[in-house]
Amino acid sequence: MQRIATPPYDVIGESDRLEYEKAHPRNVVRLILPGEAGRAGDGTFYSGAAALLSGWREEGILQQETALSFYPYRQTFRGPDGIAASRLGFLGALALEDPASGSGPLPHEKTLEGPRRDRTRLISACRANLSAIFLLHPDGTGKVAASLEKTAPGEPLFRFSDREGVLHELWRMDDPDLIRQVREGLEADWTLIADGHHRHESAVAVMKELPETEGARYVLAFFCSLKDRGFRIFPIHRLVRPRPADDAPALRRLLQERLPCEILPSGSGAKEVLLRLGEAGQGSFAALLPGGHRLLIRCRTEDRPGRGERPLEDLDTFVLEREVLTELLGITPEAVAAGAVAYTPDAGEALRRVDSGEVAAAFLLNPLRMEAVIRAARAGLRLPQKSTYFYPKVFTGLVIRPF
Repeated sequence: MQRIATPPYDVIGESDRLEYEKAHPRNVVRLILPGEAGRAGDGTFYSGAAALLSGWREEGILQQETALSFYPYRQTFRGPDGIAASRLGFLGALALEDPASGSGPLPHEKTLEGPRRDRTRLISACRANLSAIFLLHPDGTGKVAASLEKTAPGEPLFRFSDREGVLHELWRMDDPDLIRQVREGLEADWTLIADGHHRHESAVAVMKELPETEGARYVLAFFCSLKDRGFRIFPIHRLVRPRPADDAPALRRLLQERLPCEILPSGSGAKEVLLRLGEAGQGSFAALLPGGHRLLIRCRTEDRPGRGERPLEDLDTFVLEREVLTELLGITPEAVAAGAVAYTPDAGEALRRVDSGEVAAAFLLNPLRMEAVIRAARAGLRLPQKSTYFYPKVFTGLVIRPF
């Protein structure tokens, strides 16, 4: 299974895509990222993926499950912080709602038109959900977790480890009583989109395009309880794209002159910087600059006009985007969307890319508290893109939902 499954499309670079293609002639990357064709709008990308999917079904490579089923899915991993954990949820179909109705899962991040249009065309052409969105739910009744635990001890449909050492295990739950308990448990709860905002919005767009198609009213989703012992949330750090070499000292002076900065020991490693950042708490960031310079920045907002009127807008990702990237460095949200800022959940990678000169600076963040993310989502507030990192990623190719 490890030769045919992949992470979601949006974390697969071109070199990775080629590696997955070489791994197996029927690797799912051929459906979700089938080469460069179609990216200029000629449609080849999407019709080609649809033809390939149809061929695999006709050949019997993919087989339609006949019984109503959920798929418990466990991932055992070591997170970016080095701590071992195991997360258990399940794959199933979520009934879609028009967001204008005020119902449906809660989004918490902003989206971009390009990826949304791309995934809409792919879903529409293939008439299938190839990748699951990632949903969180509180499991207030405890029925969902109890049902999953009754299925997971059995022999899984498959078990494999991916390139990052994450162990994936998938079971099939087809017992009517357990399925009923899961559905009853979810009906009493709200859900929040942890990952897959573009895929969810694309699925809604396809539902509107195909109002007479029953299957288009659902989307493949991975459901995970907020109470699950392995549920973790990590930050995504910001990398400022390269500027002229002589800009590096000017950037350092600008940060030190305009923001409350503490100079950390020169050449501090990623772990040391993250430790100091964690001690500083909310409203703080670490800046990694060329030449081994490390700064701890505290953007306190207590004295800002309007403080307290919209306290959720003082979440760290908002403050960094507004008061550092935009107001201080002049990087507008439009420039961010156009690629002026890159992202990584790996502080070590951020440090390496700064020291190598690949990027002009990196800003490290603390993880957001899940309670704050939920409050923001329930208040209708969209966080800046890449505000949260839910590790590990839900793999693609384990289950496909055709319609």
